[in-house]
Amino acid sequence: MKLRYALSLVLVVFVGSVLVNTPASFLVKPLAQQHVYLEGVHGSIWRGKAQSLSARANGEIISWGQVEWQLSPMSLLSLSPTVAFSTELGSQWMQAKVTLDSLESIQLENVRGRIPAAIVRLFAPLAVDGAFEFSFPDLQWSQSRGVLALTGSLRWIDAVWLTQTDRVRLGSYELALTSEGPDIIGSVTTLKGAVQAAGELRAKDQNYTVDLLIEPSGPAEQRLRQNLSLLAQPEGEGLRIKLSGQY
Repeated sequence: MKLRYALSLVLVVFVGSVLVNTPASFLVKPLAQQHVYLEGVHGSIWRGKAQSLSARANGEIISWGQVEWQLSPMSLLSLSPTVAFSTELGSQWMQAKVTLDSLESIQLENVRGRIPAAIVRLFAPLAVDGAFEFSFPDLQWSQSRGVLALTGSLRWIDAVWLTQTDRVRLGSYELALTSEGPDIIGSVTTLKGAVQAAGELRAKDQNYTVDLLIEPSGPAEQRLRQNLSLLAQPEGEGLRIKLSGQY
């Protein structure tokens, strides 16, 4: 038992020494091969920073600004490397702790941040503005199966729908997410605003459904009804939107 403890201690010291003395610039090339780009790199693999972090998504480069990270040497003993990181670019920021569980799955803890809502254009043909604020205490992701489990919320703050001629102010909304086995369940609620929205989202095995009731009022009502005429069906004083697909 004492021998095993001594060997573990020696291994920790050795790994820690390697990480401390290996420059952070060693990460630039392998990350670039995964379409993640670092510039102005300082420090070591164990603890470092870069003046600029960017990543390619759906053919476009997304900038995340300055990034700092710290790797846990102890996590390498269990073959599950854990990295805590944070990014900052003006009012846009993100922080999380990431653990590589296997070659194809990762676990994220305490994922928090704020990003421009316009980023949604990379994944859906939507013209929107405002900001997304997110908080996920737990999120597990697999390269082959997508999101495996999550708990948390996504808020759309000061939401704006962009038309060809105008900016339609909507309000602020929250999507609370949780997982039950293979099912991911989301609940949409309105935090404030003239346009009320409520409904649910369900996802399983990379298939999703959305059932949302929107009740517009005020200056946005007529414009919103016109823009959603091909997507929504009238229901009472509101508009019912039902979507399904894969992600």
